[in-house]
Amino acid sequence: MSKETITVIYTVKNEDRDIKKLAQSIAIGQTIGTWNELPGNVRLQISKHLAEVVSVEESTYTSTIKIAFPIDNFGSDLGALLTAVYGKISLAPKIKLEDIEFNSAYLQLFKGPRYGIKGIRDILGKKDKPLLMSIFKPCLGLTSGELATMFSMQAEAGIDMVKDDEILYDADFNNTLKRLEACLKAKERTNSKTLYAINLTGEADEILDRAIQLEKNGANCILFNYVSYGLPLLSALRRKVTIPIMAHPAFSGAICLSSNSGLTEQLLLGKLPRIAGADFVLFPSPYGSLAWDKSVTKDIQASLTKHMGDMKSIWPVPSAGVTVKMVKEITLDFGEDIVINAGTAVWEHKDGGLAGAKEFVNEVQNLSVAIG
Repeated sequence: MSKETITVIYTVKNEDRDIKKLAQSIAIGQTIGTWNELPGNVRLQISKHLAEVVSVEESTYTSTIKIAFPIDNFGSDLGALLTAVYGKISLAPKIKLEDIEFNSAYLQLFKGPRYGIKGIRDILGKKDKPLLMSIFKPCLGLTSGELATMFSMQAEAGIDMVKDDEILYDADFNNTLKRLEACLKAKERTNSKTLYAINLTGEADEILDRAIQLEKNGANCILFNYVSYGLPLLSALRRKVTIPIMAHPAFSGAICLSSNSGLTEQLLLGKLPRIAGADFVLFPSPYGSLAWDKSVTKDIQASLTKHMGDMKSIWPVPSAGVTVKMVKEITLDFGEDIVINAGTAVWEHKDGGLAGAKEFVNEVQNLSVAIG
C-alpha cells in the first residue's frame, strides 16, 4: 500500500555505534515501537504507520541517516510532527535533526504565510530596497504615551516598521491595548504607513483571543516569540488573524546551537516558521552583537525565500547589534528583500532617536548608488 511520506535527515556521531542498526531503531522506535515480535496480522494492520530507512551514509566521524515518515502519523499538527520525528530520540546522545524535506502533499496541509515579501511590499508601497525596522529601546517601565512618542519619531523619520522588544510583557492585557491605541494615534498624526509589530504575550488559553482582540482594535502586525510559546500556537495564529505575523527567535539558541543535538538553524528559524505562517523571521546577523557564521545565516535566508511548493517567500530579518555602517554590507550579502533591524543604534545616536532613525533611512535611500 502506497503512503505519503516526508523525508527526515539526521546527522549522528558514530562513536563505535552500528549506524545502520541505529537508523532502523529510529524508524521503528519513532513510529510503531516494535516490529519483529509482532504477529503477521498486526504487522499488516499497522504497516502504513511504519517509517522506512531511505539511506545511510557513513563516514569516519559523522554519518547521515534519511528516514521517510508517513504523513498520517502527524498531519498538520506541528507539535505532533516534532514529537514523531525527534521526540524520544532527542534525548539520545549526539543525534541532530538536520533537515526535513517536505513534499507538496504535506505543504498543502498548511495555509503558509499570508503576505510574504510581496504582500508586505504592497502594504508599505515599497517596490524595492530593504525595509527598515526600529525597536523600542528601552521599553520596560515606560508608559504607553512615552512609547507612542518614540513611535512618532520613527514614523516621522520614514522607518517602515517599529516593533516592541520581545521582552515587553503585560500582565494586564488592557495595558497592551492602551499601547496599541497610543501608537496607532501616533501613526495617524504622522500620516505614515509604518507598521507596528506589537508583542503578543499571555497564558496559552489567552493567546488566540488576545490576538483577535488586537486585530479588532486596529493592530497591523503581531510580534510573537514562537519558539518560547510553540510552533502550534504560531500556526493557530495564522488561522485566527489576518494581519502580518513577525516571528521572534527568543529561546531558539537552546535548541539549535549544539553541533551534536537539537535542530539546525535553517530548520528551526527557516522552514518551520514559514510553514506555520510567519511573514517575517528574525535571526542573528553575521556582523552584530550576536554574530553568527555567515554561511548559517545564508542557509536560514534560503529556507525563508527559496521555492517551497506554494508557500510565499518571507522576510529574513538579520538582527542584533546592527549599526548604520552595516547597512551596505548587509544588503550586499543578503540582497534587497530583507528587513534591516535597527535597535539600540537608533536610540544611542548623539542627537536622539529621530536623528538616529533618519541616519538609517538616508543610508537605505542611498543604496541605489552603493549597490548598483
